[in-house]
Amino acid sequence: MADAVNNVMDVPEIPQQVVFGAGSENWERGTELTHFWFNQMAHDSPKPLQEKMAFFWHGHFCTEFGKVDLAELMREQIDLWRTDGMGNIRDLAKTMSLQVAMIRYLDNNENSADAANQNFARELMELFLLGVGNYSEADVEASTSAWTGHTDHWESDTYWWRDEWHDGSDKTFLGQTINQNKSDRPGHGPETIDVMLSTGIVPNDAIEVANRGRLTRDVAAEFLSFKLWTEFATDTQPPPDVRDAMRDALVANDFDIRPWLSVMLNHEGFYTDEVKAGLVRPPVEYVVAMLCAIGVQSEEPNVLWKMNMMGQRPFFPPNVSGWKPNGYWINASSMEGRAYTAQSFRWVSGRTYWQTDGVLSFAGGDISRAEITANTYDPGTQTYIPDLSNVDLLDQMLDLMRISLPAATRDEILEFADASSVWERVDMLLLILLSPEMNMA
Repeated sequence: MADAVNNVMDVPEIPQQVVFGAGSENWERGTELTHFWFNQMAHDSPKPLQEKMAFFWHGHFCTEFGKVDLAELMREQIDLWRTDGMGNIRDLAKTMSLQVAMIRYLDNNENSADAANQNFARELMELFLLGVGNYSEADVEASTSAWTGHTDHWESDTYWWRDEWHDGSDKTFLGQTINQNKSDRPGHGPETIDVMLSTGIVPNDAIEVANRGRLTRDVAAEFLSFKLWTEFATDTQPPPDVRDAMRDALVANDFDIRPWLSVMLNHEGFYTDEVKAGLVRPPVEYVVAMLCAIGVQSEEPNVLWKMNMMGQRPFFPPNVSGWKPNGYWINASSMEGRAYTAQSFRWVSGRTYWQTDGVLSFAGGDISRAEITANTYDPGTQTYIPDLSNVDLLDQMLDLMRISLPAATRDEILEFADASSVWERVDMLLLILLSPEMNMA
């Protein structure tokens, strides 16, 4: 198992990056970026784990295209997740905090000594690193002051340090004195991240009573481990032994991501029946699975507006807390969207089906319409018998899609085929795409 985990974690240092079309408009670049990322996840990335971790960070340290309003800034942030998403959490947090996408999204461009805006400083603790209730309002105020002066230039769309906006007075933050280095005033904000991931103490007036007096690095490690667990396993808390092992790996390695991820993927608790059957594919991963199975680029089924129907479009999280995990995706609206999206992939697979010499196309090859609909007359029964039995047709579809289904699901699909005319057998593909196994990670 360890060798397999090491193999999937051996990712390229510099992944392929999007190249925007010459002269394309901002909205067109946003579309290009989204299609590019879908195709990387489905086909082009040599290590899918790299893209999965990048999307995890996109949903954790999230920003939204509508507010950021510039595709190039979103590309810059996604490049960070894709390049360094398996590096170090401390470094990721510091870098993303100074990217214009985050500065704009959480309003730190409106945070100054004369007019404080707490949005970024609060979410950095509450949603990004510590979790709800593990700090006091005094900590929010201290962190907000530390982050004053980090803004964006409205003409060049670049980061801008405005020293005259900065409140550099000494502050007490999570039990530690910050802003003492007067020669590095821009470093006061990032210093709050160092405190949270090292020597900070959860204050005695924190809402989360059980964590009062604990080192914030341990609290942060548990919070982040829960977030990673919900991405890869289930939406419940990991078993105590898994939680402790993940926390200890993160703290012992100064918040390096690879040892942390390795501990989770190698832990026997990750391979229980509950975990294996406990994770619903979010819409993005569902679409990626179908892109892989049918073997098409994301532009062909035009997946972007279908993502809105299912409730998860990259670069458009619902709010700063990102997308909810797992069981959230099992609802009438989302499932209707999945059915519509699966139908689109069925049509893309059969785009030539009704033409002369038409085929169903899959990642691993084609099945001709003649193979699906051709009949041989049996004088004994005086009926027409399909040249490919329903079982053979199902097996061919699954082989060409590189999908395996359990006996119960196969039986359901074959029951449909047995009750259908030869012309309806093509819809076995739709049932495969809608099967429980395609909807589960």
